[in-house]
Amino acid sequence: MIEQLVDRALHTVSVPRPYRPSRTALDLQRRVPVVDLLVGTVLFRRTFLEAAGRGHVDLPRLRAGGVRLVGMSIATRFPDLRGTLSTLHFATLGVPLSLLGSDRALVAHFVQRIDAWAGASAGRFLVVRTRRDLDAVLTVDGPLGAFIGVQGGQALEDDPANVEWLHQFGVRMLALAHVMDNPLAGSGSGARGGGLTPLGARVVAEMERVGILVDLAHASSATIRDTVPRLRRPPALSHTGFVERAGRASRWRRYAAATRNVRLADARLVAEAGGVVGITYAVQLLGGDTVRDVVDTIRFALDQLGPAHVALGSDMDGALRTVIDAAGVPLITDGLLAAGVPEDDVVAVLGGNALRLLREALPA
Repeated sequence: MIEQLVDRALHTVSVPRPYRPSRTALDLQRRVPVVDLLVGTVLFRRTFLEAAGRGHVDLPRLRAGGVRLVGMSIATRFPDLRGTLSTLHFATLGVPLSLLGSDRALVAHFVQRIDAWAGASAGRFLVVRTRRDLDAVLTVDGPLGAFIGVQGGQALEDDPANVEWLHQFGVRMLALAHVMDNPLAGSGSGARGGGLTPLGARVVAEMERVGILVDLAHASSATIRDTVPRLRRPPALSHTGFVERAGRASRWRRYAAATRNVRLADARLVAEAGGVVGITYAVQLLGGDTVRDVVDTIRFALDQLGPAHVALGSDMDGALRTVIDAAGVPLITDGLLAAGVPEDDVVAVLGGNALRLLREALPA
């Protein structure tokens, strides 16, 4: 009951269903794979395969929205390293009390929950761990796919050797920071917002060695500037808006558009390294609550970063109000086409850029 109340309270939309996209948008999305780099569904709901009637994301709505692949993200401690709120929240989701003191144990629990959804899906849902899995998702009438990501370096419990454990367990993307600073890196919304630590540098090297995609979402400007020069492989910045478009600060809390969104100069570093920046649907981070606000932010990113470096990173089911839920993605496609964005660029944003990044990161 508490789980459902929290879900309904946090995961609202500004543009409600029913959505009525054009035939042009629907036809385009049938021809091209749509990828969303980050959703937080596993952190707020025990169900995924059937229509939930609440929240932003479930398998039927992703199918209705033409989405073929999502990044399912796991965060272990929010809003601070002690987990003063997350401990209670995870308990309401059915996480055994014995696991709540270990970040590694929490990651394992949620990975197993995602795998259980796949096992119960009768082939409708596949966890993508290899390029072969990715190819299966991209076939005609293939299953919906999800790759697993973790937000926050505290999940490693101060041991770089746990990077290899994450990879063996199936994690394919790791954000060095989440909403708070941790022993690896400063967060944009952290108390200090420092840069990459010596431990963080060791972890980044280990991520590159084993093949986990470096995600710079939530990272402080100093962390981004410290990390990008160390990378041999292109990074992700999975879900964000831009300070230049939405930069409101808050007098009451660290988390606000001014601290959470990326600065354009830092996004350009990611793009120059061959990386991809995912655009959020979150109202607070867009600075507006319409589909046009999503479209305009994507167009800003295309103009400033280039069409090879922009993707979708909705942050649906991420404890924020979003413009649409998963069924509404064709409205974004409609908006981009109506705004005169060339079809090739629309295809790149919808999934082409994210797939290029993922295919390079995934093991054969």
